[in-house]
Amino acid sequence: MITTFTFLDPVLEPLQQMENLLSNQADGTRSPFEAALAELIAAGGKRLRPRLALLAGRALKAGEAPLVNLAAAVEMLHTATLIHDDLVDGASLRRGVATLNTRWPAAASVLVGDLAFTRAAGLIQATRSLPVIEMFTRTMAVMVESEVAQLARPAGYLSREDYFQRIGAKTAALFELAAGAPALLSRSGAETLAAARRFGYGVGMAFQIVDDVLDLAGDPARLGKPTGSDLRQGVITLPALNYLEDHPGDADLRAVLQRERPDEAGLKRLIERICQSAAIDRALETASDFIREALEELACLPECPERFALADLALDIVEREQ
Repeated sequence: MITTFTFLDPVLEPLQQMENLLSNQADGTRSPFEAALAELIAAGGKRLRPRLALLAGRALKAGEAPLVNLAAAVEMLHTATLIHDDLVDGASLRRGVATLNTRWPAAASVLVGDLAFTRAAGLIQATRSLPVIEMFTRTMAVMVESEVAQLARPAGYLSREDYFQRIGAKTAALFELAAGAPALLSRSGAETLAAARRFGYGVGMAFQIVDDVLDLAGDPARLGKPTGSDLRQGVITLPALNYLEDHPGDADLRAVLQRERPDEAGLKRLIERICQSAAIDRALETASDFIREALEELACLPECPERFALADLALDIVEREQ
């Protein structure tokens, strides 16, 4: 299922090709593992990362076939990381649907995630571009190493620098790949490649910050998961960091920092206090700053409908409600 936005028009056809290619990666009749992966693929989503790749690739005149394979590889890698993230975090819901780890043993969830990783590898190899394959491999390594580092992090205060480094490696790196790899496919110059990567990175940083805001202030019914999921897992995000700077003595937040699970009443009070403070607006201002910087990088791309659509996509990041 493809969610339609105004900025989609330039890539509707290749996006559907990408969707068909994704569907062909898992034959639900061969094994329960492939059936589970097919179910996740069919669940759809906004497909922001492949859209980013397709728009950037078309703007830079990349070949259609390798570009569609790249877009599918990026989305499949994203799917693989979500499966493993849900298992590591103990998440019970994803887009309002029970996660694999709540329905299957942990080992089975790991195997489905591994299957998605192998399918992503096959898709990226089909681009037949060694620079793109190398960039894809480096990005995957950065994302995995970030997850390992997060699990190993001791309890205690998380600085802004730590937070930005974490989301840069965990989320923005994949957006950077989606925007930058098409420049490699089109054999654009170093300046265009760097600008495309910076654009993707800025969009990815803003996306994660807004996601962290919605985790606290969003509508659970629209998010498909309960509010405060990050705090429940002991994950401190930018809104909580902003709140902590103004309220360093908050006992409920200190309990989360020490990885002591607060009671539900205390957690609800903490979420309410954060949402009623200036912490949310300050976090959204930071996201807007990343978007403004990202938009400046688009000047290196040719003036075309795809470039304008990339700008719309970036602006939609800070305006989304779910």
